[in-house]
Amino acid sequence: MNARDGENPLRADIDWAGLSAAVEARGARQWLADAGVRSVHAGIWDTSGTLREKRLSAGAAAQALEDGWNFIDAIERWAPDDRTWQSGGSVHAPVTLDPATARPYPFEPGAALVLGDFLGPLAPTCSPRAALAQTIERARALGLEAEVGWEFECIVLDQPTSEITAGAPLRAAMADNRCWSALTPAVHAQTLGALSDVLAAGAVPLDHLCAELGPGCVELATEHRRALRSADDAALAKLFTKAFFAQRSQTASFMAQLAEDFPGLGGHPSLSLHWMADGRPALAERSGTLSKVAGSAIAGVVALLPELAVMFAPNPNSYRRYAPGNWAPRRANWGQGNYSCGLRVLSDSPETARLELRTPGADVDPYLGLAGFLGAAVWGIEGGLEPPPPLNAPADGRLDASSPALPRDLTDAIERFARSEAAEHLFGASFVAHYAASRTVEDEACRRFVPPGERHRYLSEA
Repeated sequence: MNARDGENPLRADIDWAGLSAAVEARGARQWLADAGVRSVHAGIWDTSGTLREKRLSAGAAAQALEDGWNFIDAIERWAPDDRTWQSGGSVHAPVTLDPATARPYPFEPGAALVLGDFLGPLAPTCSPRAALAQTIERARALGLEAEVGWEFECIVLDQPTSEITAGAPLRAAMADNRCWSALTPAVHAQTLGALSDVLAAGAVPLDHLCAELGPGCVELATEHRRALRSADDAALAKLFTKAFFAQRSQTASFMAQLAEDFPGLGGHPSLSLHWMADGRPALAERSGTLSKVAGSAIAGVVALLPELAVMFAPNPNSYRRYAPGNWAPRRANWGQGNYSCGLRVLSDSPETARLELRTPGADVDPYLGLAGFLGAAVWGIEGGLEPPPPLNAPADGRLDASSPALPRDLTDAIERFARSEAAEHLFGASFVAHYAASRTVEDEACRRFVPPGERHRYLSEA
């Protein structure tokens, strides 16, 4: 059931921000009752990008919010196939549920959702939200507040996931779709409108929803919000979209490269910075020229893109998107408005100035991807770095041999990340070691897979 299918007892005028004060005053149980909340889905995002959750009664949720929660520590070594990639005994580890993340749960009447993070030794290693929160605090130490919006491309398939994993040929929904077509949103207005309603019911506000390149391809763009909230929105936008289409026996894919005859899919964060003291935009002057802060942020991102690539492209499949024929940038460079560069910069006015990172695929973990992006920008600002010259259109940033190339595959990206002094400086040695180990296991697991295209190409020759 979704929020549109029946009466929802949640009060329409709930001020979700009030839960934090209620928790502080140990009045969470009463607050949830007054709001009409009967159950709470409490979850933790793991390193593979999966939300691991439990459905709690309102009473259990109130106690967990006020006194702390716990979750099995095995999810620090949990893989996408539900296997653990490291042996050892497991115990419950302490978790803090963040009342500021509370929002309606759009698939169940009278339900809310709240996110948590591990405390103690697990916090610096396997809590993606904590890694981002740490980076946000580095920016705030410089007097800067970050706001972010996201764009995700998604391919909708007219078949359930179980059919696809069993080997059935892919069948795209909206098969006649064309990029930015006005016809697709008209023909499929009921479905796309219902998706927008479900996202809104889950407090994920969309800036826009449009047709993108190829059969079944749509783009979701979230509104700009404070950095941590924006990552929550982005992660839940993907989860809610997958659930929405799964309820209709369809599949929403955010794989960077679904198949050779589908386009690569991007997941792009756009970052703006403001001064905390007075709220002034920090990236551009009134004349439209870039500020000193913007220049240093650009320099940091361009310099660290090759070293932090594994945070933006976390899976072996991520690197298929960088193949020729896709729009994806493949080099660490920047340009004013240039879509072909790794970093696209816009500075028409101070209020709209932003940095758009175009290297991540739709499979990016929003927390780790944004932590790497913002962390690199902060690193550049802290060091007062000067940016290299821009590569402006019509120059093609993907073909600029003078710009450093991004890693060619996950192995290369892991090796660069593991030896990166900047990564260790930004995120700590324990995080770097743990994340590199998790990606190494994923890389080794996927090397055992043999895609049908390889059999077709080599079966009669090898």
